[in-house]
Amino acid sequence: MTHSMEKNVRQTRFAIADLQKRIEVLVATRDDLERQIRKLNDSVPEDAVEAGATKEGYVAYGSYAQSVIARKDNLRESLSAITDQTSDLSADLRAAMDALDSFERVRARQMAAKAEKAMARRAG
Repeated sequence: MTHSMEKNVRQTRFAIADLQKRIEVLVATRDDLERQIRKLNDSVPEDAVEAGATKEGYVAYGSYAQSVIARKDNLRESLSAITDQTSDLSADLRAAMDALDSFERVRARQMAAKAEKAMARRAG
């Protein structure tokens, strides 16, 4: 039983480390997407522009603005998906940490029981 539990503890620790790495990647990706959205907002603050719109300093601003707005929309969709994935992975991480905590409590109880038996043998 101890070997089996040790295997479960190792697997759970590995799963926790993997989930933490995956969450870190998603957080970094989210930060990058937010930075890209801010940069695009600086360029085109509008959420809708007609194709023929003009703006000083731009050639074919309307077309450019529409492509930037479409890009911002795509980034927002990606950001939403990343937020959902991060939430799901966070829930998985909490479950894995709870499982590890349970394994640790079982191990502590087993060690305490062994210690009590050893003490009883020495006393008796």
